[in-house]
This record gives sequence, structure tokens and C-alpha cells, in this order.
Amino acid sequence: AGFATPAFVPGGPPFAGLQQRNNGNAAPDVSTLPTATSLSATLEEDAVSSSSSTGTSVEDYVKSRGGNRPIKKVLIANNGMAATKAILSMRQWAYMELGDERAIQFVAMATAEDLKANAEFTRLADSFVEVPAGKNLNNYANVDVIVKVATENDVDAVWPGWGHASENPVLSNTLNGMGIKFIGPTGPVMSVLGDKIAANILAQTAKVASIPWSGSYGGPDDGPLVAELTEEGTIPDETFEKATCR
Repeated sequence: AGFATPAFVPGGPPFAGLQQRNNGNAAPDVSTLPTATSLSATLEEDAVSSSSSTGTSVEDYVKSRGGNRPIKKVLIANNGMAATKAILSMRQWAYMELGDERAIQFVAMATAEDLKANAEFTRLADSFVEVPAGKNLNNYANVDVIVKVATENDVDAVWPGWGHASENPVLSNTLNGMGIKFIGPTGPVMSVLGDKIAANILAQTAKVASIPWSGSYGGPDDGPLVAELTEEGTIPDETFEKATCR
């Protein structure tokens, strides 16, 4: 059935409302506790003091560290716990480093299912854009949808989280090519390490011992396949095909 919220007594001791739940027993001694008014004032003063001592703009923060690309608006291209954790963590960082937890704005993507469930991340974000429902290829794993939402909302960066499109090099390459920062690895790195075949070929090239697999043969002297990365930083297609079983 739940618990009733204790009554709040303006200007009185913060636990005064609990006295009615003691079933006739003596009420706890709260005379030494600060009043709600003084307690609130103290917390507010501490927050203002902390903010004024570290308060700075995103632009100044970036400049002071030798950067030239401030990020003030981020698209969260994920949902659930990943999106919730991202927003809370970045807000905490902004408060600790900039003195303002709202220094960075967050735009969320939400499906009809997310909205119906009143998902936490939709309430934490500054705004959200409803995207097609259904399987993740319609929304969080759809590069075209993510890019469209990012450009229409004029964001500085996209945080992909994990799963969904986070390991798709096309998303990273497309966003970076449009001047939107992808918060994660570059496309070439994901292309090589995000694919098991490519990652194994790279490991063999670096002479890392690997268990036998389809790419253990076909290389020099019929040994493990090795490769020199292309100019784009990826495994050559012909080497990749040699290791692929079809």
C-alpha cells in the first residue's frame, strides 16, 4: 500500500511530521536539530559558494586546456540505463568542474515504448525527440535516424552508449564528416576492433598468439593471415575475405 509522506512543518524541525507515527510513544527529541529553514539556507549557501568558486563557461574550460571545440549540446543516442547513466554522470562532471550541472544540454531519443513507460532518461534530458518504435534497427541502431535527429537539433556531439549503433563505424565516420563529434572511437578503429575477423587479423599481424580459426592459414608460407592497414586504417577487403567462411 506504500507509506504516507510525513507532514512538513514550515520553519519547524524537519522530523516534526514523524511524531504522529510513534503510536503514543514519546516523540523523538528534535530540539537540537536545525530547523528546515536554516538547513535549507545552509545547503543553498554551500551550493552557491561551490558554484562561485569553480564557475566557468564551457568555452573557457576548453580554452584553458588547449582545446578549441566546446561541446554544449549532446544527443544521447541510446535508451534505458545507458542513457540515464550518461546524463547523470555528465551532469555531475559539469557541476564538479564548471559549477553548473546544466552547462551541457542533453537531447534524448525516445520511442513510444519509452514514453509509455515514463523512462527515467526522458525526464532527465532537457528535451527529447520521438523516434520510430519497434526493433532497434528502426531507432537506436539506425544511423540515418541518429544523424537526422543530430542535425535537426543542432547538437555538438553524439553519445552512442553501448550496443545499438555504438560499434557501427558508419555512424562515427558520418558524424565526424559533418562536424559533429562522435563521443567514442574513430570509424577506422571500430572497423578493425569492432569486427572479430578484422580484430583477429590485426592480432596476428602484431604476432599475438591466437587460437586456430579460419584466418590461421592463407598468409605467408601458408601461415596466419596478416595485413597492412589501408589509408583509411582498415583491413584490406581481399585479406578480410580470405578469413571469411561463406
